[in-house]
Amino acid sequence: MGILNQLDNFMADKKVDYALCGGYAIDLFLGKKTRPHKDLDVAVFWEDRDRIVQHMLNQDWDIYEPSGTAYLHKIHDVSNQKCVRDNIWCVQSGNPHYKFTKHEKDMYAVDFDNSEQSKLDYIEFLFNTRIRGLFLYRRNHEITRSLDNAILKINNTPCLAPELVLLYKSTASDNTDYQLDFSNAINEMNDEQLVWLQNSLIAMFPSGHEWIKA
Repeated sequence: MGILNQLDNFMADKKVDYALCGGYAIDLFLGKKTRPHKDLDVAVFWEDRDRIVQHMLNQDWDIYEPSGTAYLHKIHDVSNQKCVRDNIWCVQSGNPHYKFTKHEKDMYAVDFDNSEQSKLDYIEFLFNTRIRGLFLYRRNHEITRSLDNAILKINNTPCLAPELVLLYKSTASDNTDYQLDFSNAINEMNDEQLVWLQNSLIAMFPSGHEWIKA
């Protein structure tokens, strides 16, 4: 997983806590590549947002934030952020897979070709909350995980635990890639992880969810 080594080297001097998440985190947990990955997702914390944005600007990456509309807001300066969503897209200049079209001042539409990411030229940072040693699930702060259990370190790469990754993916379980991640990961998770995931799914989906019985 050469791209993960690139990420570790890139983040080494940032002085921020981070964890690989998404499908890459599932593969890291399983110790093998199970499917192609279209993008690289990295979990970070809200208190480090400005530091991350400034660093990416210093490295001449283009930064866009979802703005609650059909368009992305381009961030040129730390002081000019909307912060209405919990993620930012960082795209290295020259990335051929993303095309941004200006709509109006600092607002852009985006098209991307969904090809597999082969090098570190795109990072989506996802901002999370931690408090008193707990990682708060972004979509429901009543669901928590101790930081020691929420963030694992595998082959020197910090990554979000599979039960948390799957909980995030559960809102789009009809996605075939997400279903594959679930089917692969639950066979390797321990009983405590499975119980936490089941209880969290019940809390999020009181009317039921296909993964609860599985």
